[in-house]
Parts: sequence; C-alpha cells; structure tokens
Amino acid sequence: MSKLKLLQEATEADKAWMAEVREIFGEREAGMARFHGRATGEPGTRLRDLYERYVKARDAYDAQ
Repeated sequence: MSKLKLLQEATEADKAWMAEVREIFGEREAGMARFHGRATGEPGTRLRDLYERYVKARDAYDAQ
C-alpha cells in the first residue's frame, strides 16, 4: 500500500475517533482527554473500536 494511502487512512481514522471523543467529552475537553489518555474508551465501546482503528492505521503509516 502506498504511503499516501496509509496517511489518508490514518487521517480518516483520527477524524472518526476524535468526532466520538468530542461527542463524549465535549468540544472543550476533547483535546485534553486525547492527550491525557482518557479518550481510549472501555473495551467493547464504540470509542475503543475507533481508537484501536486509529492506532492500527497510525502504526501502519509510521512503519513505512
């Protein structure tokens, strides 16, 4: 897979994850939740699924 495609997938995953983070934590607290490790969600939740998708896509991009 091309580096560009991996970047696009990581960016899309990040946007989807952060949309859910904003929904749960609110616009004002979303950034702090992300960078303080509170935005990963509990196992089995939509937030966790989106977070894991983001991490997988980010790691695939970084591996290139």
